[in-house]
Amino acid sequence: MFYVGVSHYYATGEGVTIYVASGSEEGIRESIPEYFHQGLTILTPSEWLKAAAGDCEDEYYQSDAEVLKAYLPVLWKQIEERALERGCYLDFFMKHHFNYA
Repeated sequence: MFYVGVSHYYATGEGVTIYVASGSEEGIRESIPEYFHQGLTILTPSEWLKAAAGDCEDEYYQSDAEVLKAYLPVLWKQIEERALERGCYLDFFMKHHFNYA
């Protein structure tokens, strides 16, 4: 099964650090540092789309989907394509820090 995992951490006044990885659940957990596992969301591309539409029971999933859509629109487009079973299926890993200052 193909999953996309995201974890983000807001540092007061410093911005946000986002980790994103894809692949198996185990592979995602190995890619993202353990410190970030507490806020880690791992969903299939279809589940990400449901979360973005508010069609899920967990409000954190919806919040994480909004973070992906707002901060990483190109990645979000890839999630949409994969949910529709289009495009390529490459595993990816990314760490990005947005500084608000």
